[in-house]
Amino acid sequence: MNILFITHRIPKVPGKGDQVRAFQQIKSLLKKGHTVHFLFQEKDEAYWCCASSLIDGDQEEKHKLKAKNKHFPIIRSFFLKGYPLSVSLHSFPVLKAFLKSITSQMHYDIIHIQSKVLHNFSSVNIAGSTIVVDYIDAISLNLERRYKWTKNPLEKLAVRGELGRMKKYEEFIKRQDLKAIITSPADKKFLYSRRARKVDVVPNYIDLSYFHLNHLESRKKALVFTGTMNYAPNVDAATRLVKDIYLPLKEKFPDLECWIVGTSPSSDVQKLGKISGVIVTGFVEDIRPWQWKAAVYVCPLRFGAGQQNKILEAAALGCSIVMSTITNSGIGFTHNEEALICEYNKEFVAHTEQLLRNKELAESLAGKARQFVASHFSEKVVTDQLIAAYTEMDRH
Repeated sequence: MNILFITHRIPKVPGKGDQVRAFQQIKSLLKKGHTVHFLFQEKDEAYWCCASSLIDGDQEEKHKLKAKNKHFPIIRSFFLKGYPLSVSLHSFPVLKAFLKSITSQMHYDIIHIQSKVLHNFSSVNIAGSTIVVDYIDAISLNLERRYKWTKNPLEKLAVRGELGRMKKYEEFIKRQDLKAIITSPADKKFLYSRRARKVDVVPNYIDLSYFHLNHLESRKKALVFTGTMNYAPNVDAATRLVKDIYLPLKEKFPDLECWIVGTSPSSDVQKLGKISGVIVTGFVEDIRPWQWKAAVYVCPLRFGAGQQNKILEAAALGCSIVMSTITNSGIGFTHNEEALICEYNKEFVAHTEQLLRNKELAESLAGKARQFVASHFSEKVVTDQLIAAYTEMDRH
């Protein structure tokens, strides 16, 4: 197949969730022998090039078009169209003009568009091409959960406004009546409770050759949590982990440490590093050693949506896991089989203490979790799901 990806940022690893997802999808499709190009926005320019150059790191010349005024479309989308801010920031009419030019010269069987840029192409009809929208996550679900837990009045007001706009935008996507994919069954059910057949679940995969076990590393008495640390769900989870879970456990285990690992820590997360035994790393070249050495991966997310790659990575690396129900909603572990799943602070403390004291249980859970990841989230399994979503034409 000839496939064109249209993304709101350049696909790359490491990167944000949408960037990693697109990079993985493109890489796996190239391995299968498909021809893939990608079109994306960067600052005031749109770029189009062969995806093999992205994967191989070649310095192939990219074809590009420059916008005359990148600010006016953003203002129009937010104030006149009523789109969410996170969508309006990717209002870029040059993408539409570029797409028309490209498709006049080359045929694509599949045009794979990430949802945040779909509004740029609402009136485009490409004869002979199947358009597939990638929601990635149900963003309104994330915003609903965030609104519930946010205490700051100004933040609550902002989240409420963005939530209303996002729900309208997601309805706009549905009205386009296009094929769609999304990362998890929970997100699919939230968006398509009555029209579930119109969207396929295609998760992200975990590279098990990279996220592998390392029996040479010995585990320390430490808790670990990873992620982009200026992202609101992670900021809240890191703060909760340190103050409500780690500190009570520190009284029982004086030598216990807590590692907050990830790029761009917010000021609130940086302050946690002043607490005895807490390490806030900021950006690290390789997150794997932290999870090879930690005794327990603790993920007390209270809001968020989609698939939490951090959990699958921890499982693949052999770290035992304690996590919230919301964290598990995009994964599907069973409590006391692959992980310990709970909701309240006292439960997190008790379950984490249990794994700190019971090495046999921790190793058993970790082993089953890695097997689960290999069975459900390997590159082969996920790539087959993506290709099936592309090729199953009659699903209505």
